[in-house]
Amino acid sequence: MIARHGDGRYDSGRNDAHVKTARQRQRAAAHDAFPLRTVAAMAGLTPDLIRAWEKRHAVVAPIRGARGARLYTSADIAHLRLLARVVGAGRAIGDVAALSTADLEKLAVRPGPSDETTETSATPRPREDFVARILELLEGFDHAAVSRLLADAVVALGARAFAHEVALPLAHKIGRRWAEGQLSIAGEHLLTGMLRNLLGGLMRSRTPRTRPIVLATPAGERHEIGLLLVALLALDAGADVAYLGVDLPAAEIVTAARRIRARVVGLSLVGSKNRARAIDEITAIQAALPSKVEIWLGGADAQAVAAGVRIFRGLVLDTLQATEIELGRIAVGVSRDLWVDGGRR
Repeated sequence: MIARHGDGRYDSGRNDAHVKTARQRQRAAAHDAFPLRTVAAMAGLTPDLIRAWEKRHAVVAPIRGARGARLYTSADIAHLRLLARVVGAGRAIGDVAALSTADLEKLAVRPGPSDETTETSATPRPREDFVARILELLEGFDHAAVSRLLADAVVALGARAFAHEVALPLAHKIGRRWAEGQLSIAGEHLLTGMLRNLLGGLMRSRTPRTRPIVLATPAGERHEIGLLLVALLALDAGADVAYLGVDLPAAEIVTAARRIRARVVGLSLVGSKNRARAIDEITAIQAALPSKVEIWLGGADAQAVAAGVRIFRGLVLDTLQATEIELGRIAVGVSRDLWVDGGRR
């Protein structure tokens, strides 16, 4: 059996401590593990090279998943990234494979045999590098690669961690790059479409159990990424979701909510240019739905729209954290009145 020392080295030998460590790593796989192809993208290596380093130098000891697939923790990815930097600077893998993480970090900031410049000592966190890799693929319109990486990440991390650590940073970076002219609007549309497909797959695997949360954007509002993140978080919280999509007239949203007996209608409002129309749409939706149906507004323009609606009776949830609190309440079937009266808010 291969076991890893605290200083980052691996050697052979079986004892109780190593068996215990292996079991702990197996448990960790349930919430912090990535498949090989995702690790390769995160670490900047090829799958074949990672396999070769494992076999010849035991630089990492992957966990085996339920179907026998290799799974790697974030610590493994960070270690592989360090090795990639050091080897890329000109050192042989055989000379550095057994070094501790601390020693590798020292080498990473020194010039190597073929490197005359000094690299920064700051090593990006694996998921930050993962986000950067997806952005690169989006710029090249590599639809298949991005879809594969996103699907692997949501399986490895779970919907909540995926939303916070991958999808949300991606949305922010894409918005910034688009504003600065570094990424075309087609790149944003490509990511949105893939997140929508990913959400659809997750929803198809679920059996509805309770009255759903209807999610949509009102007429004139076409920004969708934030709404997709809320849908992912709702599924992770155990709530049922009816995802209607974007740019829907008030009458269509009301009809859907009534037919499926929605408990919540959640609406995303981002563009301030659409504010006047959004106020009219929300006013119509609120008037047409019974008071027992909760109305949630989220997004950059939600506060301003709510302020423009006469006697708005819903909630404005301006952060994902605030949204998660309400999703937890809905998932356990507690009304807002009982939630507040019970001292939960």
